[in-house]
Amino acid sequence: MPIIKTGLLYFDKAIREGSIRKAAENLNIASSAVNRQLLQLEEEFGVELFERLPRGIRPTAAGEALLNYVRQWNRDASQLRHEIGRLKGGVRGTVRIAAAESITVDILPRAMTRLQTRFPLIDFTLISGDNYSIKSALLAKDADVVCAFDLESTSRVETIFAFQTPIGVITPVDHPIARLKEVTLADCQPHPIIAPTEEWLNHSIIRELINESAVPFQIAARVERIGMLKNLVQAGLGIAFISQTGIEDDIVQQRLAWTPFAEGVIKPTTISLLAPKGRVLMPYILSFIEMLKEELEARAN
Repeated sequence: MPIIKTGLLYFDKAIREGSIRKAAENLNIASSAVNRQLLQLEEEFGVELFERLPRGIRPTAAGEALLNYVRQWNRDASQLRHEIGRLKGGVRGTVRIAAAESITVDILPRAMTRLQTRFPLIDFTLISGDNYSIKSALLAKDADVVCAFDLESTSRVETIFAFQTPIGVITPVDHPIARLKEVTLADCQPHPIIAPTEEWLNHSIIRELINESAVPFQIAARVERIGMLKNLVQAGLGIAFISQTGIEDDIVQQRLAWTPFAEGVIKPTTISLLAPKGRVLMPYILSFIEMLKEELEARAN
């Protein structure tokens, strides 16, 4: 069933065929019916839309302008029919997410579960790693949405939502630092550090604490995954600098303790939700972005 009015479809067909007669034959209707629709269009717009030639017709400048809109409407209508057709049996598709590992612990799974409740046939591809590789995935069109730390908008990427969260120190629950209300660098200096690898560290706000601090630290280990970092801290190998995001369950279950840095030691980190600019996203991806934004807003509050 046509979505746009019949006269516009007849006009498009007649121009494509170069003839009202040929358009009528292909449409299996009388030439007079096509001609009548075209005349009605000209009357409605108040301008000549085509010129009659000895062997057919051709559009005027106004007709060319109208054709551009008609053909865009047809493309949009085709996409709409496709989307509605997908809904008949349930939408199928994949949401490609690039996210910091700590966000995949709690925030991301809740949003993913909510989306699958609404779109049961949707699946996910999850990319994790350091901030540079995560943002690169979005720019390379390998991801539909990014959620990570300390990322900024660019001409190709826009920030949907962002909030700040403090950096602190994670320790075993019986560690001396765990008894403090807030931590200074001097408090940390006597203890070995579990540090991120250079690739992770170079794109993290805690770089200034470990590599640029006047206070020397003993690096006990460098790791590339937050899970390993937590395991080594829990085993007593050292302490680590990190935001509280992603370790909430460890704190509740008393596997780890987290103590914030004193004001002025390091600025808070920013958790950002980003999406590509200018890219047409499927409705289920837009729904997921909104759900993830809601989860982040709940955490921010």
